[in-house]
Amino acid sequence: MPLYQTIKDALPELTLSGEMTDSDKTPGKLPSERQLQQQFNSTRVTVREALMRLEAEGVIYRQNRIGWFLCPKRLLWDPIQKVNFYQLAKNQGLKARTDLLTCKQTRVSDEIFQAFALDKQSDFYELYRIRYLDDRPVMVEEIYCPAQQFPGLAEKALDSSITTIFQDDYQVKISHEQSDIIVTALPDDKAEQLNLNGGAACLKIIRKRFNAQQELVDYNIEYWLHSAIEMRVQSN
Repeated sequence: MPLYQTIKDALPELTLSGEMTDSDKTPGKLPSERQLQQQFNSTRVTVREALMRLEAEGVIYRQNRIGWFLCPKRLLWDPIQKVNFYQLAKNQGLKARTDLLTCKQTRVSDEIFQAFALDKQSDFYELYRIRYLDDRPVMVEEIYCPAQQFPGLAEKALDSSITTIFQDDYQVKISHEQSDIIVTALPDDKAEQLNLNGGAACLKIIRKRFNAQQELVDYNIEYWLHSAIEMRVQSN
């Protein structure tokens, strides 16, 4: 049996913190790579290859300078439905949190200008945030929206739900979304925020959100850990 399969089968016993409980969904920490070498009488190269294989499968994940952990359950998401991150997580028994890294007015790329069909002199808000599930950083996002449509947005509580701020403070309601999903590698700056090495596998989701009049409200670029999200599409 390949070593990665042997380690995979032994994961419940290998976690230093024991089995996960209902009240504590923090994944268990694996022994160090040196300990795994000794336990399985193997080489460092073979153990690392086994761990990388399990990481690619979404079974375990690595935090730089901390170690390897058993992955908790993934967030289940239907990409054809509009999403409220906090409510979605709560419905699935997960604790959601958002940290705002920066918020500034800026000019945007031609691709975003074309999506909004606005004059190229228009200013946009750019929000840069990191999102957590059960205190694990799982996604970095960039949000772009027209500054003229959302005056004073920078003064809002932008570590909370943007959907709720749009609706309550600006009477702008999201009615539907369009998502483009790409398997790619994490850019270095995004990987640093997620405590990973650049080039790690991720899901890049370009999410465009519209109001009932088919007008684009905001343009989101999200970089998800592939082990943190699972997609299920249900058609009518």
